[in-house]
Amino acid sequence: MNLWFKIARLRFNTFASSRREFYEDFAISLRDGAPAIEQLKAMAMRARRRRTGWAALYEHWIYKMGRMSFGHALQYTVPPYEAMVLTAAEEGGRLEEAMDYLGRSIRLLGKAKSVYFIALLSPTLSFLVIVGFLIAYALHSVPEYLQILPLERWPFLSKAMYYISTGLVSNGVLTSFLAILGFALLTWSKPNWYGRTRRFIEKIPFFPWASYRNYEGNNFLVSLSILLQSNNHGLKDALEMMRRFASPWLAWHITVMLHRLNLAPNKPALAMDTGIFSRKLMDRIEDYSDRTEFNSAIYKLAFDSGEKLVEQAQARAVISGLIAMLIVAAMILIITISNIQFAQQVTSVMKSM
Repeated sequence: MNLWFKIARLRFNTFASSRREFYEDFAISLRDGAPAIEQLKAMAMRARRRRTGWAALYEHWIYKMGRMSFGHALQYTVPPYEAMVLTAAEEGGRLEEAMDYLGRSIRLLGKAKSVYFIALLSPTLSFLVIVGFLIAYALHSVPEYLQILPLERWPFLSKAMYYISTGLVSNGVLTSFLAILGFALLTWSKPNWYGRTRRFIEKIPFFPWASYRNYEGNNFLVSLSILLQSNNHGLKDALEMMRRFASPWLAWHITVMLHRLNLAPNKPALAMDTGIFSRKLMDRIEDYSDRTEFNSAIYKLAFDSGEKLVEQAQARAVISGLIAMLIVAAMILIITISNIQFAQQVTSVMKSM
């Protein structure tokens, strides 16, 4: 593997928009009757002529297609779920449809991901603003106030501000280490922590695990829908295939689903009620599957639930932004009141002298 291939593979995996454009354009070519390998050769020649950086990746796929199918050739160069979907779809002769589905799902999940990022950005910026206020208070206001009035004569609120701000500055290294450690543990816990306690925590609104469940639950539903539409296997086979590529958190949910399917094969909707979906979405899955065939119900719900997920994420982003603004405003108000009380105390002391 040369350097240009590694760079192209990294770009292809990092930027979902690149994969979306590739899937959508490639699906159009396949629908027009172009063989997959001939289309790849044409794309590789064009990429090398225009120096877009994609030629090495396309040529790698062409080389692998000398001994395997297109879907298998893309494995380890695209996200595992997408490779799984493409492989299953190609075996069922529905590769172009799967690429259309993938393009739509990437576009939809990309919207949700960007909204979740904005929702996370507001509290983060608010936290940094508050920390900045406290550091500025400790470094600039506190030394001047101590020259004016001894600490034991400060008002209660001013003393509280003193201990919090100076403690933050004097223990800055430890605080930073704990913050980084907490962020690392949070990031690790999302795909790896599972079980009944996790399922309970996910029900609490605005917690990061709740947002992760909503996002990954919709991603799971879209992937399952594509698999059920793309091959001749049933729900059990599709779930077993997905479990091989799943994170520990998702694998736990799929294992519970498979266990329930073994106990009640004729009730697939109830088998999926493991907590991976919100109560409202789970009710819709049960209602749809009662009225129509289960695979068709999942297909109908997959992209519709994605649109609703984006709407819900936008609403949460607005609410979290407002809460963050209120917290910052409250902090500014506390600092202002603290300064007013301190000035009044100074005046009182001066009058008593």
